[in-house]
Amino acid sequence: MAVLDPPLMIFIAGLAVASAIALQARSKDGEDGTRAMIDSGLVFSVVGLMSSGWTYAIHNSILDSGSTTMCASEGLVQCGSVIGDPNWNNLFGIPWGITGLLSFSLLFFLFLSMRMDMHAKWAESFELYSLLAGLAGLPFVAFLVFVELTQVKGAPHICPFCTVAHLSLIGFLATAHALRVRRKSW
Repeated sequence: MAVLDPPLMIFIAGLAVASAIALQARSKDGEDGTRAMIDSGLVFSVVGLMSSGWTYAIHNSILDSGSTTMCASEGLVQCGSVIGDPNWNNLFGIPWGITGLLSFSLLFFLFLSMRMDMHAKWAESFELYSLLAGLAGLPFVAFLVFVELTQVKGAPHICPFCTVAHLSLIGFLATAHALRVRRKSW
């Protein structure tokens, strides 16, 4: 069963850790709370990186052999038909896994830079860039959910690793927004 897949359980645990750090950060004042909020965003971006990398590995496995043992390929919760569909698993010919890796790398870079020097002149700009980059990803998440539910062969299907990447982006976006609100209250 796809839900009991060890990598998926690790990714879900990562989402839980990132969410717990964000919730804890809300109750902290000053730099400690800001640092914790940044840490939460970093964890969300790492989980997004890992799940995007995993979807790309699944994509390559399907290309090599026509099937994969890295995820279920039948049923409602599965990724074989979603990631394995060449009509939908690309953005201008680039697999969505690569797009996710690049996007989450940017988000990680922005937050890591802020983590290293929260008081730098550019830190406020990086907060805005993080928020805008997260917002730019939302239409793609909506599109991919639409594809999973209506367009792939045998739809509806839910790709659990794709869903982890989507939730990672939404969690990151929430922390980027919370960070921006914190900055305004300093």
